Amino acid sequence: MPRNSYSSPVNQLLDYQPGTGQLSPNEWPDYQELGITAEDIPELIRMATDEDLYNIQDDENDFFGEDSLLEYAPIHAVRALGQLRAELAIEPLISLFPKLDDAFDNEVLFVLAEDLTDVLSLIGLSAIPALAAYLADDSHEESWRVQAIVTIKRITAVYPEHHAQCVAALSFQLESFEENSPELNAHIIWALTDLNAINSLPLIEQAFKAECVDDEVVGDWDDVQKRFGLSSKKSQPPKSIAPTGSHQPAQETVTKEKNEADHERQKKAQQKREARRQRNLKSNGS
Repeated sequence: MPRNSYSSPVNQLLDYQPGTGQLSPNEWPDYQELGITAEDIPELIRMATDEDLYNIQDDENDFFGEDSLLEYAPIHAVRALGQLRAELAIEPLISLFPKLDDAFDNEVLFVLAEDLTDVLSLIGLSAIPALAAYLADDSHEESWRVQAIVTIKRITAVYPEHHAQCVAALSFQLESFEENSPELNAHIIWALTDLNAINSLPLIEQAFKAECVDDEVVGDWDDVQKRFGLSSKKSQPPKSIAPTGSHQPAQETVTKEKNEADHERQKKAQQKREARRQRNLKSNGS
């Protein structure tokens, strides 16, 4: 792929060496040092969603060479969009969620999985409606919807002032617990406990009582209460109580361990879905 496939200065990302591994946002290269500005957002979106760049690893002739940097160009473009807080990129970035199904077998896509969460959380409040809409759309694979849950949760780590909006978006989807899969409900509940969303406890309890929660993902009702610091059902706050004292909404600290835990839950979710799919295929074939 020649450099003139993209205009300057974005074309510099086609063979950009720094920052090709998994990095936190404060470790990303400063792409503005390359002269990239808000005017380049459309070109960055084109690069971030360029299927030719994602398919380079699959080139059977290895035309680009074993050490080609082209496959990392979308990663750089995604990060640059995050640094620019590019609201125009929200929908195109969310459209990349299906690629994450192969993240555990593909180094570039594994980096992309974390970077998409980071970039959309950097964009912040304006990303919540689009993420919530994606989460609500049951035509999407469940693993992609879980990615939306994780991303909504992460926004509060960057913008604690948006805690209420993130909790509201997740709680709104949980209100459909009878229509959601038990697994999806469990992932939402896990996020709400991470956010210490104490006012969502009555809704969470309803989902458990209806047996609409996969306890392999989040534990049982008692486990959830313990995560909120409640030792028994009697200590659960009434529906109208406002968070006070020890139940103030917590600012989530994003750590490597939390990221790995999120990825592990998503991986297990994918494995369970694949096992169910195989069972269904066998039963249909018998």
